[in-house]
Amino acid sequence: MIPLDIRPNLELNPWNDMAGLDSQGAVERVGLLPHATDQGRPIFALLIRLEDGRTVVAQTTWTLMEAAVRALGASPVAEFDQMEHGS
Repeated sequence: MIPLDIRPNLELNPWNDMAGLDSQGAVERVGLLPHATDQGRPIFALLIRLEDGRTVVAQTTWTLMEAAVRALGASPVAEFDQMEHGS
């Protein structure tokens, strides 16, 4: 299984290895691809459009993405957002 680094608060625990990154993008599409792993499990895929118009597709297993979303949703940052802005 591919490891996935989950950081519930990037202000407190930033991605320091991304210093000097000169390109950013926006997530445009997400989806699941069934039976995509060697074990026949689904993957989560997302399309990122970079500022210059190029696209990048990234993927991880659905199991890892679901665990990440649950962990982030239970973080103080997400809880505060829900309290301040509603669900």
